[in-house]
Amino acid sequence: MQKPKFLFLAGYGNSTGEHWQAKWFTQFSGGIWVEQHWEQPKRDDWVSAINLTLEKTSEPLVVISHSLGGLAFIEWANQYSDLLRDKIRGAFLVALPDANAESFPAVIQGFANTPMNKIPVPTLMVVSQDDPYASVERSCFCASALGSELISVDKKGHINSASGLGDWPDGKQYLQDFIDSL
Repeated sequence: MQKPKFLFLAGYGNSTGEHWQAKWFTQFSGGIWVEQHWEQPKRDDWVSAINLTLEKTSEPLVVISHSLGGLAFIEWANQYSDLLRDKIRGAFLVALPDANAESFPAVIQGFANTPMNKIPVPTLMVVSQDDPYASVERSCFCASALGSELISVDKKGHINSASGLGDWPDGKQYLQDFIDSL
């Protein structure tokens, strides 16, 4: 199988510096980073940016999302389901937040009640047992509703820079296993 190209969808505030997602983007060839309004996210703007990026691609990509980037992908998948199979081979969703939780940042607009419908491409959710933005129960519900495989990792917080994962070798193995299954 040909090595896939990746669509990187970062979360609120972006994934920079020591974040595993920023490291992977520099390490993986052929990646596309979707730029967003990082500090005042609005669902419609984020979904539009994803769609505009995908309109320019000619081959299906594997999504690598973190946090709000995953919710934005789900929103895109619900709004553009007719394009989904042509544009996306699979989605690797890390630390999907609960937009209805009290811990969810108030500055983020439009993501409350994101429809959790089955996504008709393979998905893998990776969640932490102590994510401050999503309970394990909520993560299990989302994985089931989306038709996603679920990997629950030990206490890694929001699986971000603060988690001290570096380039997250375990995550790379989860991603490789996921790609091998496509």
